[in-house]
Amino acid sequence: MPPIHASAFAYEGMSCLVMGESGSGKSQLVADAILHGAQLIADDRVQLTAANGVLMASAPPQLAGVLELHGLGLIRMDAIAHPLHFAITLDAAANERLPVPDTLEFLGVTLPHLRLAPPPISTLLLYLKAMREGRILPPDWHPVG
Repeated sequence: MPPIHASAFAYEGMSCLVMGESGSGKSQLVADAILHGAQLIADDRVQLTAANGVLMASAPPQLAGVLELHGLGLIRMDAIAHPLHFAITLDAAANERLPVPDTLEFLGVTLPHLRLAPPPISTLLLYLKAMREGRILPPDWHPVG
C-alpha cells in the first residue's frame, strides 16, 4: 500500500492518525501534541502496514523525522514507528459537541474514527524549540528519492 496523505503521533502508548485536506491543520495538531509530550510518527505521508491484526504506522524513509510548520519551514524531529489506535479527520465544518466515533478500515484492521474541527495551534513554540536545538532544515531541503 502506498503512503497515505496524513500525519500521526504517539502519546503515552497510544497513537493517532490525523487525516484531512491540505491546509486543514494536520501538522499543526502534531506540533501541539509534541509540545505536550507526544512523539512524531510521520508528517504529511504515513506508511501503513498490517500484521496479525495490528496496524503499524511509520514515515516513508525520505520523510522520516521531518515535520512541516506551515509558514515557518521544515524541522527535523525524532520519529518512531508505532501501532495505530485511533484516527481523526480534521474538518472545519465538524461541530458536534459530543460526536460518536465511527470506524475506518485499513489493510483489514478497523480503527475508531472521529471527524473534528481543527484544534488550537502551538507551532510557533515548537519552531522556537527546534531553532534552539538546531533542527531547522534549510528552505531548499527536499526528500531524496
